[in-house]
Amino acid sequence: MKTLFFDCFSGISGDMTIGALLDLGLDFEYLKSELRKLPVEGYELKASRALRSNLSATKFDVLMDDGHSHEHDHHHDHHHGHSHAHFHRKASEILSMIGGSKLSAGAKRFATNIFTKLAISEGKVHDVRPEDVEFHEVGAIDSIVDTVGTAIGFDSLGVERFLCGAINVGSGFIHCQHGVMPVPAPATADLLRQATIYQKHAQTELVTPTGAAILAAVVNEFGPLGGFVTERIGYGAGTKQFPDFPNCLRLMLGEERGAAVQPAQPAQPASAEVIVIEANIDDMTPQNFGYATEKLLAAGALDVFTVPIQMKKGRPGHLLQVLAPAETAESLSRIIFQETTTIGIRRHTVDRTTLAREFVTVETDYGTVKIKVSKLDGKVVNVAPEYEDCARIARETGVPLKQIQTLAIKAYS
Repeated sequence: MKTLFFDCFSGISGDMTIGALLDLGLDFEYLKSELRKLPVEGYELKASRALRSNLSATKFDVLMDDGHSHEHDHHHDHHHGHSHAHFHRKASEILSMIGGSKLSAGAKRFATNIFTKLAISEGKVHDVRPEDVEFHEVGAIDSIVDTVGTAIGFDSLGVERFLCGAINVGSGFIHCQHGVMPVPAPATADLLRQATIYQKHAQTELVTPTGAAILAAVVNEFGPLGGFVTERIGYGAGTKQFPDFPNCLRLMLGEERGAAVQPAQPAQPASAEVIVIEANIDDMTPQNFGYATEKLLAAGALDVFTVPIQMKKGRPGHLLQVLAPAETAESLSRIIFQETTTIGIRRHTVDRTTLAREFVTVETDYGTVKIKVSKLDGKVVNVAPEYEDCARIARETGVPLKQIQTLAIKAYS
């Protein structure tokens, strides 16, 4: 199972995470083109090599159109209405923007989870309902790029399990719009509840709320590695420079082996347990299924489908089946009750085996296409061009879809 290990020896922020993912092999052009699927403008992305205390890392920056790089590493006033910026976005608006976008289902799921965690913790700290938490203009663009960019990276690299060691949170106090706050800042502290944290080497804030939200949303297990085989390593540079200590996030991509895999102490099995939620429906207009399906996928369902069935008294109906991670059972069940006419649903746990997957970008004469590569024991068993990419090119060029798909496979091989 493709596993990502967060080594936060110098904390974590959204931009450090994306820097490290780019260092691991996330394609920068792909990241940019996916982020363009969101209706957010006024920024430019930059990736460069940087040295942090003699360690070479990728520095990722979001530059606002006025040419300034926004310093994300600080707990700026990015969640409150009384800053000088006159434009605010509520968390609920940002979430529906992500949900309504053309991003892949996996990226949407990661982004929604990360952003929701951020809004809940900011809301808790300032006593605001999560959906009403406000992000002012720069903070909104930053938070959107950081959370969605990270989500695109996790999805594109095909990560299925996330681990995180002890986290260096930094120490001291930070000055923010609410006066002086202790490190870790309240929202950050709230998000790191299950994690092991320590304070060393730096008298400053090392973990930002966005960095903490990323961990809170995806990590399956916090603690020391029980046995891990690393395949790739990426370093993401933080904004601050320390004289004798590398301000970087290290991400390791690989497989768990040995001790960690034996179920001596079951690590939160939520990630591996998949549930099926189903309902028989015979009194709903068919096009409403499409809408319900979209809502369910955006909220974290792994797959949604309907099967035509014959019900009692010969009535035709549909069986709606939703495949989902166990921890989303409650929220998805609510969506089914809200968006369909059913009055009862069934849930059961199933075993699921999936091949390791990753995306590779190829160039064809007509444009760039993503290829989904599935592997069994490291050997490629399936290669499929991404439908959306091929369909877009076919529409733009008038070349038949089948031909674009064939060209993409050829370019891959």
